[in-house]
Amino acid sequence: MNLTRVLNNALPDLPARTLVERPPRLDPGVTFREHMEEGKPKVRVYVPSAKGMYKFSPSDWKLVQFFDGVRSFEEIAEIYSQETGAQYSAESVREFSAMLEENDFWYKTAQEKNILLLQQSAEERRKKLKQHDRWADLGEVTFPAFNPDPFLTTLYHYTRFVYSAWFTTLTLVIFIFTAWLTVTHWSEIGRDTNAFYTFSNKSWVDILVLYLILFAIVVVHEFAHAYASKHFGGRVTAMGFCLIYLAPAFYTDTTESEVTATTYQRLIVTIAGVWSELIICSIATLIWWGSAPDTPVHNGAYFMMMCTGILSIVLNWNPLMKLDGYYILSDLSGIQDIKENSTAFVSAWVKKQIWRLPVEIPYVPPKRRFWFATYALLSGVYSYTVLYWVARFTGNIVRNFSPEWGFVPEIAVALMIFRSRIQLLVNFMKFLYLDKKDRVVAWFTPWKLVAAAAILGLLLGLPLWRESVPGRFLLEPSDTAVIRARVSGTVTQLDAKEGQQVMAGTIVASLRNVPMQSDLEYAKTRLSVASERVKAASREYADYGLALKEKEGLAGEVEQLSDMESELQITSPIAGTVITPRLHDLVGNTVKAGQELLQVADLSSMRARIYISEYDLYKIRAEARARLQVNGLFQTWAAQIVSVASTPAEMDSRLAQKVELKGMNPPHFYVVDMLVQNPEGVLKPGMTGVARVYGRRRSLLGLGWEIAHNFLGRKAW
Repeated sequence: MNLTRVLNNALPDLPARTLVERPPRLDPGVTFREHMEEGKPKVRVYVPSAKGMYKFSPSDWKLVQFFDGVRSFEEIAEIYSQETGAQYSAESVREFSAMLEENDFWYKTAQEKNILLLQQSAEERRKKLKQHDRWADLGEVTFPAFNPDPFLTTLYHYTRFVYSAWFTTLTLVIFIFTAWLTVTHWSEIGRDTNAFYTFSNKSWVDILVLYLILFAIVVVHEFAHAYASKHFGGRVTAMGFCLIYLAPAFYTDTTESEVTATTYQRLIVTIAGVWSELIICSIATLIWWGSAPDTPVHNGAYFMMMCTGILSIVLNWNPLMKLDGYYILSDLSGIQDIKENSTAFVSAWVKKQIWRLPVEIPYVPPKRRFWFATYALLSGVYSYTVLYWVARFTGNIVRNFSPEWGFVPEIAVALMIFRSRIQLLVNFMKFLYLDKKDRVVAWFTPWKLVAAAAILGLLLGLPLWRESVPGRFLLEPSDTAVIRARVSGTVTQLDAKEGQQVMAGTIVASLRNVPMQSDLEYAKTRLSVASERVKAASREYADYGLALKEKEGLAGEVEQLSDMESELQITSPIAGTVITPRLHDLVGNTVKAGQELLQVADLSSMRARIYISEYDLYKIRAEARARLQVNGLFQTWAAQIVSVASTPAEMDSRLAQKVELKGMNPPHFYVVDMLVQNPEGVLKPGMTGVARVYGRRRSLLGLGWEIAHNFLGRKAW
């Protein structure tokens, strides 16, 4: 038997217990202010000793203010009854005090806190420590916080100009200039942003630099919240560092500003975090714009731009997650705990109306129900999408070093993130099973079992499933013209540039060949002289045949040189889009006859080369339908099969994945050419993705038999 527990039960109360049982008292440093929430007055109270905010109705707050640590419950009940005109008993006041005691509301000295801790049993202390163990859940690892209020007070004293009108105006001007730079350079910034956050082709040094930059950014972000709170008179009693799914995060306790600040001031405190990131992004953009390319300063500024700016606004000011945008929405709407209340309402409604479970739907005013349902659905989809991309981001980091094993940390992080959601789903399935078990068992009579088996057999035998074959593809233009110089010359003018639409016969370039043009002029002069000789010979009837022969020879030479001169004007043989990059680099260069100048491609329709494994080739038919899914695009495109290769071909290196198959023969691939219409020009040459070719409809039984038949045919034969 536990001797400690025997002694605790057998011995009389220690005098220290009497010390703890003194009347409760309100924290002397408490701050409070009345606010309107959902049309009703609420008193927000910030308790420094508890480092938390509490909400009371005006009448309850009036009662709380009578607790001074001296008055007994009987005295408080008597005074409060006289103040309100209603009769309150000492027992009801005691129950009210006990309720607040459970929420750690009352003020306690350090000695009283130690005594309360001693009064807990070892088992209770162990449970409490386990609940607050910062290493118990890797989803959020919290480190000890510190009190930044003295530092913020000193900092604000020297930098209060940050909230002056001239500094705000200067900041807005820099924001506008940064936005202009972003728009004018979006072709490279947008492309690099996408490549940056897919995090492909990065080294361990890049990962470490990203980690450190993110840490610095979140520190500045949270300090901005704290600084704004200090500007409006609120104390900031705690700041700390934590890891959320091993990503750096910084947190700031600005609860007192929620109590003392007005709605406008709370909005400023909330916006301050992203505002500080935009300042960092603007400074980095100016450095990137003004520094020499491919230097450490230039690249470092560009790296900082990728971590702030647009992404910060999209993530933090989006009201669908509990970040800055969520609290902005709460302040503007006057509705607190929107996410929790809307999710609870929708979840309970689905359980009761769809699954017919015995649950109670929380009351929501009729005018708010549709808004709550919409918000809960959008918030859920957005939150789970962000969590999925967090897991995918981890996988992308590992794929840089081990493409074959990148899925392992991705799945591990996903399980860690969605662990609580999976547990909730399991609990819901258990609840649903226990609620419906008796009715389901009673419903399945022998005749109904036979009918259910017949229906199942019918579903398995009906050709409901569309047979399909997936394959990787590479997009190419359906028609491409390689324009070459037919004569040598110097490029004097280019009338086309990359991405420009040209019509058939349009002049795209002009050449100059001075010797050839001189020869042409000389030949024309000689032809003119020869023509005069022919005329003179015809009049004098002397040497006419010789003169005529000379003229015909010179006319042929002039015609040949004229044709060559016309070739100095380069035209496009087809209508399409110029796809040659850096075309204007050719201006001033001398090109030889036959040298390639540019390419024009007809992008109104694209040719997709799909690589199909030899094991699936028998499923491909000429009349089959197909759809293409391009990497990075959510839209799919219908395609038409043009031809199927009769011999295998090696897969394009841009599509092939590096997989070492030891002890197995890799399959051969056959090229299936497809034509896909591209009227809007969304599809570009070189894009890759996955195509799915659809065959005939099959039943599940037929598909299962085919798998078994193919296995026996390949292995058992």
